[in-house]
Amino acid sequence: MTTVILGIIVVVIGAIIRSGAPAAAQRGGEGAVRLAGYGAMAAGILIIVSNAITVIGVGQVGILHFLGTVDETPLNEGVHFVNPLASIEKMSVQEQSFPAGGGVEVIEAQTSEQLNVTLEIAILFKLDRENAPDLYRRLGSESTIKSSIVLNAVRDGVRSAIATKSINEIFSPERREIAGEMLREIQEKAGDRIEVVEVFVRDVQAPARVQEAIQARTEREQEVEQERFQTEIIQERAQQAVEEARGIAEAQIIISSGLTPAYLTYHYIEQLGTLPAGSVVYVPTEGGIPLMRQLGGGGTP
Repeated sequence: MTTVILGIIVVVIGAIIRSGAPAAAQRGGEGAVRLAGYGAMAAGILIIVSNAITVIGVGQVGILHFLGTVDETPLNEGVHFVNPLASIEKMSVQEQSFPAGGGVEVIEAQTSEQLNVTLEIAILFKLDRENAPDLYRRLGSESTIKSSIVLNAVRDGVRSAIATKSINEIFSPERREIAGEMLREIQEKAGDRIEVVEVFVRDVQAPARVQEAIQARTEREQEVEQERFQTEIIQERAQQAVEEARGIAEAQIIISSGLTPAYLTYHYIEQLGTLPAGSVVYVPTEGGIPLMRQLGGGGTP
């Protein structure tokens, strides 16, 4: 509106200059005065017309308001002709980070055991295009929404989510599930004023004594896991030994069932042919008295 007022003033000044042309005619300067007046009036009109044209950039929405009345229809990207006396509030409807610039919001919260933890949180959010006029009427500018609504929703949502979790759950590998619960809580606190896209848990810090206890528990769990692994190896080796012994026993049964007198005699004779001359061999007898013979030597027992 300030620009329009300036344009009107310039037009009025131009008109005043133009009205002074007859008086200037006596001095021979009527043409120059008239031209200056028209020029000033044209400049004022140009200022007014330019204020009636607004450009909404990509990823933005415009809210038109005039004399305390907010237009319910948002202005989308592009060029628009509007009431030159109205004001345009532009808001981003793209995804934005909070805090801005890649920072984090440091929040202290209590677990279900009433232990204090410190969390570093960042979120992605965006404003709803269709709700932008209503948001502006209820809450104000985009900077006001960020500094109050988003901040309060993040703090309250994170504390509500952490209050239902134990210290072990917070420091477990399933931190992403906790981030999901934070997102739901933040969205509930924010209502329809913003859309929470994602929550990032950058870091979690607990009191020193709690960290020491968690570290000790983690080390003990690793030791138990290692012991369990060693036990499984011993059990596996024992099972292999049992299977091996069972296989040997079954093989012995099979071999024993096949060792008939006829087969033993055949095997004995077959092996005699493979012995070198001069070898001493055992000769079975019916009386059970062993005889010793030397092959190829003609010796006595």
